[in-house]
Amino acid sequence: MEKANYQNELEFEVRDYECDLQGVVNNANFQHYLEHARHKWLESIGLDFAALHNEGIDLIVVRIEIDYKFPLHSRDRFVVRSNILREGRLRIICNQDIYRLPDERLIAQAKVIVTGLQNGRPAVPQEIAEKIDKVLNTNRS
Repeated sequence: MEKANYQNELEFEVRDYECDLQGVVNNANFQHYLEHARHKWLESIGLDFAALHNEGIDLIVVRIEIDYKFPLHSRDRFVVRSNILREGRLRIICNQDIYRLPDERLIAQAKVIVTGLQNGRPAVPQEIAEKIDKVLNTNRS
């Protein structure tokens, strides 16, 4: 996908302790990168996870698929680029791609399905839906 087609991006650098015995980033760490990028992005559009939790609202991952294309090594710089969309009333889909920098080599592709819980019941509260819809509408313009 063209860089201009992503709604958000966040840069990282691989830290030594994220690598396994083979000298590559352990697959579990990819989920940390993806999660941190999603959280920072949602924070940037005005969704504060701690404040939402205190109001009885939690966003939770219900499914994640990751296709690993190429490894990352210690001190590699990379970027997580993301797109978000809504599917029905309860599902938020976050497509995230990881590219190594500066050569833009595709490292991994992920599809993360999120839903909301409000006081323990499945729901995507209006406040969250409106902020996501605003991002979607801005990108369509």
